[in-house]
Amino acid sequence: MRYGIHPAPPQIPPLFRELSLTPETLCRTEDGFCASTRSLADILTGRGIETFPNARGEQRRCDLFFDDWYLYGIPRSGDFCYSLFKMREQEYNAQRGEIADGDTPGVTVSFIEFHTDALTRCLADPSPESRAALNLEINRVVASRGQRHSETLKAYFRRPQAQAPYLIAELYVRFIAGLARDGSLPVPVAYAQQYSRNPRCRLARFLEENNARAGCTVCDHGRITIRDPENPSEYEALAVLATHTADTSFHCFAAEVCYHACYLFPLARIPIPFLGRSVYDSAIRADLTIGESELEGPAPFHNPRSHWVKRQRQFHPDSGC
Repeated sequence: MRYGIHPAPPQIPPLFRELSLTPETLCRTEDGFCASTRSLADILTGRGIETFPNARGEQRRCDLFFDDWYLYGIPRSGDFCYSLFKMREQEYNAQRGEIADGDTPGVTVSFIEFHTDALTRCLADPSPESRAALNLEINRVVASRGQRHSETLKAYFRRPQAQAPYLIAELYVRFIAGLARDGSLPVPVAYAQQYSRNPRCRLARFLEENNARAGCTVCDHGRITIRDPENPSEYEALAVLATHTADTSFHCFAAEVCYHACYLFPLARIPIPFLGRSVYDSAIRADLTIGESELEGPAPFHNPRSHWVKRQRQFHPDSGC
């Protein structure tokens, strides 16, 4: 691992500087991508903003809805274009009866520009109106249908040379590994369900191969061994990726992000009759998780011999996993 994490540059992106994010809470790649390692919930609660009103005016907790979302920026004409990416662990809010966002783990990279004034206005004046406006803007970027992508974000992520997917993958692996207790952590519910339906599914076969290469049982399909949560091994990292994102390498992870960005073109907006939505609707946010998706089809980004993955290996031969 350790593909793309570098200390944040001396010139912190303007928004991050305005949010008083220090270099220790930021990370970047050599090609200009910069991300916060503090979630939106951390930023808001750190300013004393604990709740927000939803579309019906009901109060919801920031730490149950915005805890998985992180700001990122891409250079654009002397400034930055900002958006959000998600890093979610296996959560059990529904099981505990808590009103919150989804429980399924995974990563999402949004290609929709985040209008940062909604956040800065809310922090400066956390009135009910500004908190409601921030909730609407976050939902527009991470969930609302009918949105349009940013050309800056598309241009960056559709390039197989882009380093950001590798940094995000590493941040996610480290985040999940850091949740291990007593040397292990349970596999996500989605993977356990897939394995129970088909013990010879693609991911189960990969995990057995990963165990063989490691010379020990890294994942027994119920738990993942994490010997050092602060420094997971290559085999532990791959077990985390496979069980949480359905990708079996950093190259596959990056290929999946690139694949989504490449479908952001006008013809992809034509609705698919039997689905009621378009490929564009699925492509505008790269969702890397275990689940069914009409965008995947044969999922070439999951095939290590596909053109999509080979291109990643070509440009990132030292990704580590």
